Amino acid sequence: MECAEFHRTVVFVTNETRKGIERSPQEYADPLLVLSGEDYGKITFDELHQRLQEAIRSGPRVVAEFIGPTGQRVITEDG
Repeated sequence: MECAEFHRTVVFVTNETRKGIERSPQEYADPLLVLSGEDYGKITFDELHQRLQEAIRSGPRVVAEFIGPTGQRVITEDG
């Protein structure tokens, strides 16, 4: 038996992404981003980050995130 060089797909979802459609209970309805295993293996982190940002864009672009002992702080491009 041969092993595939790449996984079939990589699916990015949120906690709100509905799972289970008529065709398959394991399939997600409207995932954020779906990449073939080969595409995922070739994409740079920066490209992946940009594509995910585009998929979830609903406000100002997040430029930094800090998680420290007092909690989380998100910094957006508009301050």
